[in-house]
Amino acid sequence: MSAWIAPLPGGGGTATAVDALLDVARHQELDGHARQLVLEAVHKLRAQDAAALAVASRYRGLLEAIPDAVTVHNERGDVLDANVAACRLYGHSRESLLQLNLVDLNPALPPDHIQHVIETCRLNDAFTIETSIRRSDGRDFPVEIHSNVYLDGSQKRVLSVTRGISHWQRTASALRDADLRYQLLLKMLDKGVHVRDAQGGYVYVNPAALQMMRMREEEYLQAARENFPGWNWYDENGRLLPRSELPSTRVLTTGQPVHSTLLCLSAPHLDEPLWLSTTAVPLFRAGEDAPYQAVVAYDDVSELKRARDVLAQAQEVSNLGGFEFSLDGEMLFWTDEMYRLFDLPVGTPMTLERAMALVPGGRERLAQDLAALRRGESIQHEQEIVTPLGRQRWLSVAMRPLRRGGAIWGVSGMCQDVTARKQLELELRRKAVTDPLTGLPNREAIVDELNRQIIATRDQIGPTLLYVDLDRFKVINDILGAAAGDRLLGAAAERLRECLPEGARCGRFAGDEFLVVLPRSTREERASEVAETINSRFRRPFEHVGEDYVITASIGIARHPRDGRNAQQLVQHADAAMSDAKRRGRNTWQAFSVATERRLESSLAVENQLRHALDRHELHLKYQPKVDLVSGKVVGAEALLRWMHPSRGELLPFAFVQHAESSGDIVPIGAWVIDEACRTLRDWRDLGVALPHIAVNVSYRQLLSESFLDSVVSALRRHDLSGDSLEIEMIERMLVEDTPDTTQMFKDLRELGVRITIDDFGEGYSSLNYLRRLPVDALKISYEFVRRIPSSVADTAICEAIIRVGQGLGLGMVAEGVETEQQRQFLLDHGLRVAQGHLFSPALDAVEFAAFARRRGLA
Repeated sequence: MSAWIAPLPGGGGTATAVDALLDVARHQELDGHARQLVLEAVHKLRAQDAAALAVASRYRGLLEAIPDAVTVHNERGDVLDANVAACRLYGHSRESLLQLNLVDLNPALPPDHIQHVIETCRLNDAFTIETSIRRSDGRDFPVEIHSNVYLDGSQKRVLSVTRGISHWQRTASALRDADLRYQLLLKMLDKGVHVRDAQGGYVYVNPAALQMMRMREEEYLQAARENFPGWNWYDENGRLLPRSELPSTRVLTTGQPVHSTLLCLSAPHLDEPLWLSTTAVPLFRAGEDAPYQAVVAYDDVSELKRARDVLAQAQEVSNLGGFEFSLDGEMLFWTDEMYRLFDLPVGTPMTLERAMALVPGGRERLAQDLAALRRGESIQHEQEIVTPLGRQRWLSVAMRPLRRGGAIWGVSGMCQDVTARKQLELELRRKAVTDPLTGLPNREAIVDELNRQIIATRDQIGPTLLYVDLDRFKVINDILGAAAGDRLLGAAAERLRECLPEGARCGRFAGDEFLVVLPRSTREERASEVAETINSRFRRPFEHVGEDYVITASIGIARHPRDGRNAQQLVQHADAAMSDAKRRGRNTWQAFSVATERRLESSLAVENQLRHALDRHELHLKYQPKVDLVSGKVVGAEALLRWMHPSRGELLPFAFVQHAESSGDIVPIGAWVIDEACRTLRDWRDLGVALPHIAVNVSYRQLLSESFLDSVVSALRRHDLSGDSLEIEMIERMLVEDTPDTTQMFKDLRELGVRITIDDFGEGYSSLNYLRRLPVDALKISYEFVRRIPSSVADTAICEAIIRVGQGLGLGMVAEGVETEQQRQFLLDHGLRVAQGHLFSPALDAVEFAAFARRRGLA
C-alpha cells in the first residue's frame, strides 16, 4: 500500500489533507481494504476538523463575551488576537490592531515590558500593573492590565486583560477624600465627639472630647475597655443614671436620636464634676433596621451651669420684691423686699389701694394693666414711684395672671429697683446729645432745638440764629497741637455761655463753629447786641502756658421766618452772613440781607451751571510749561482747568472751584482733569514730544473720595502711561489733615509711582513734621512769595527758607509765577533749577504747548 500512497502536500491544512486522501481513495489500483483505511482516515480528519472548529468557535465566543479588553501577544509583543472590547478601548479595527505591538498600544511601558512579564510570571500566574494606553486618536487613558503567560505548543504567549480605571479610581479617590474631610472635621470640631459600635465598643474619640475629659487617647481607650471604672453619670436633677439610660446606649437600643440632654460626669481623674450638653444619633447600614453605630456629640457647659446656679442663688438674696393679689383687690402676698422698695416698715398692713397711692397715676395704670391681665396677657413695664420718705425710685414691674381651673383669679408679680440704671440711661442720653469737648449740645441737639422752636411758632416770628465761627483757630491749633487746641476750644465755648441771654441755647455745630439759638421773644436789636457782646468778649486774648493767643469770632445772623422758614435755611443763611463778616475783615457780625441772598443765589446758580459743564463740554485744560532755569528747556507741564462759561466767557479756577468743592462736583471734574491730562501727555509723546510727566491739581475732597485712586489707575492704564508720568499737586492742608485715610492714600499713590508735590508751600500751615514722614517728592513755592522777590525782605527770606528746607530734605523744588529776570536769577543763585511763569510762557493749549516744547527743546 505504501507504494501507492503519495506524500500529502504541505501547508494545505486539514481540508488539503482530506482532498489528497480522497484522491488516493479514488485510485483504480487501490484494493478495497486499503480504500477502506483511507476513507476511515478521511472520516477521522473531518471529525477532528469539526472539533477544532467547535473549539475555535467557543474560544471566539468566550473571548468576545468578556467585557474587558483582551489581547494575545507573542514574545516580541506583537498582537496575535484581540476581542471587540479591545478594539473599542484602543479605537482600532481588529485588522489594524493585529498590525500593532505592545509598545504601540502602551507607550508608557518600557520596550522590554513583555519580556519582564514572561520572566516574572510562572505559567498561569497573573501579573498586574496600572498604566495608561494610547488610543487611536492620540489620547491617553488610565487602565489596569492583568497579564498571564501560557504555552501555545512550544511558544509562550501573553494574555492581557485591560480595564479602564478612571471611574472607580475617581470613586475611590472621592471616598478617600470624603473620609479625610470627615476625619479632619471631627478633629477641628470644638465639640466633643465619640463613636460607639453596636457591641458597646468605642470606635473613635476626637481631640475636643479628650480635652474635655482631661485624658490622653490611650488613657480614654483603656478606660473604655475597662467599662469606665469609677465613672458616674447624673441627670440634671442629680439622679444617678444607670449605663442603660446613657444617650449612646438608648440610641443603640431604640434607633432613635437623643437631643440636648444635660448630664453630669463624676470621675476619679476629674477635680470637679463635668457638665455636658449631649446629643446622640444612630447610624444605619443600607437595608438594616438596627443601628450599627452611635455618634455622640457634647459641649462642656460646666461654666454655664455654675452661672445658672449662682443666678438662682442671687435671685433668692437679691433685692427682688414679690407680691400677689386677687382680682377683687385683696393683697395676698407682699415680701419684705417690697416693703424696703416702698420705704415702709416691714409688716405694715398692705392693701392694693395703698400701694397704688404711692405710684403717680397708679390707679389709671392699674386699670389698664388689669384689663390686659384679665385677657390672659403678661405685663412688664418700668414705673416711677415716690415713697413716703419722698424718695423717687424707678421700679421694673412684671406681672402675670394666676389661673385656677382655667379661670384667671389673681395676679403674681415682681418688682426690682432699677433707679441706678435709669439714672445711667438718662446720663447716656444726655451724653448722646452733648459735645464731650465743650459740654455744649452737639450738632444734632442744637439743630433739634432750632427745629423745635420753629415748630412751636406756628409760622409766626420765631427764633433768631447766630452762626459763630472762630477766626484763625485752625492756624493756632496747627501751631500748638490738637491737645492745646482742644483746651482753647473749651475756653471759647465757656465764653460763649457767658454771653447768652436768658432762654438762649448754644451748641457746637462743627469744628470751631457754634450755633446760638435766641428764643422767639428776642428783639432784632437784641440779637445784634448779643453778637456785639460775643465779639467784645473774644477780643480778649486766651492764655495758654503763659502765652496770649487772640481768637476772634465772625458771626452771621438769620431770623425766622424772614431769612428762612426751616432750620436748614436758617443755618445756610446764617452761614452765608458769617462768610460776609469774614470778608469784611473778621471779628465782626453780619445779618443776612438781600445782598447776601443775591450772593448766595449767584453761588447756587454757579453750582447749578457747573454741574452740567462736563456734559456740555464747557471745561478744557491749558498747560503751562515748567522750564529749566539754566538751559531754558521744558522739563514738565502743569494742567490748568478753565471753564468756558456760556455767558461770562473763559473763567479761571478761583471763580468756580470753590463752588465745585461745596457741591461735591469737584470729584467727577477732578477725575476728568486727570484723564484729559493723561490723554494729552500720550498725544504729545505719540507726536515725538517726550515730556517726562504732567502735573494736575487735586483738592482735599477729591483726594478722599472713594473713586479717586480708581480714577488715577484707570487714566494711566487707558493711556498706557507709567505712574511716574503723573504728578499730583496738593495744598499743605492735606499734610496737616493727617488722618489714616490721607496717609493710606499717600502710600497708595507712592506704590503706583505717582509723584506728589506740595503746592503753594508755606501759606498758613506748619507742616515740616509731615514732610519728614509722608512720601512727598517736591515743594512748589507760591506765587504770593515769588512775585515780591527780591524787593520784599520778608518774602525773600521766606523763599530762601523754603528752598533750604526742600534741599535739606532732598526734595525737588519748583517756583511758580516767575515774571522777571531778577526773580529767575535770584532763584537760580539759591540753587532752584525749575520754575514756571509768564517770563517763560503763559498757559497754552495742547497744540501751542507742543510747538513751544519743540522750539525750546526738552531737558
